Amino acid sequence: MLSFNDLNWLAIVVAALVFFAVGAVWYQPKVMGSRWMKAVEVDPSKAAPNPWIFIGTFVAYFLMAMVLAMLAQGMGASSFGDGLVLGLCTGVVFVGAQAWVNASYEGRSMNLVLVNGGVGVIGHVLMAVIVTLWT
Repeated sequence: MLSFNDLNWLAIVVAALVFFAVGAVWYQPKVMGSRWMKAVEVDPSKAAPNPWIFIGTFVAYFLMAMVLAMLAQGMGASSFGDGLVLGLCTGVVFVGAQAWVNASYEGRSMNLVLVNGGVGVIGHVLMAVIVTLWT
């Protein structure tokens, strides 16, 4: 049975912070930021995100890490390989597939799917490995 009491909350917070940091680097103009801005037609000179969006992003990553920890616990995952497979499955199927669906309905390019889906897969793999190994 899954239990919130048995989760490693520090591992969950660290996993969420790692994903947040990866996203911060990923969306820098010299990494994927310019590609993302072009795909969503954002003018860099007018781009000024609301600071509250970063709090919402961290909360979302925290919830994702918590659910990954619950899945890892429920599956009995305990190795790097277990975390890798869990992260790839959730990243590709939940994040990547959703990025593709959203871009398809919005008439956006595959570049957007690769940018948003790519960081999601990387983030899920890192979070799953952290919460799987750090039990």
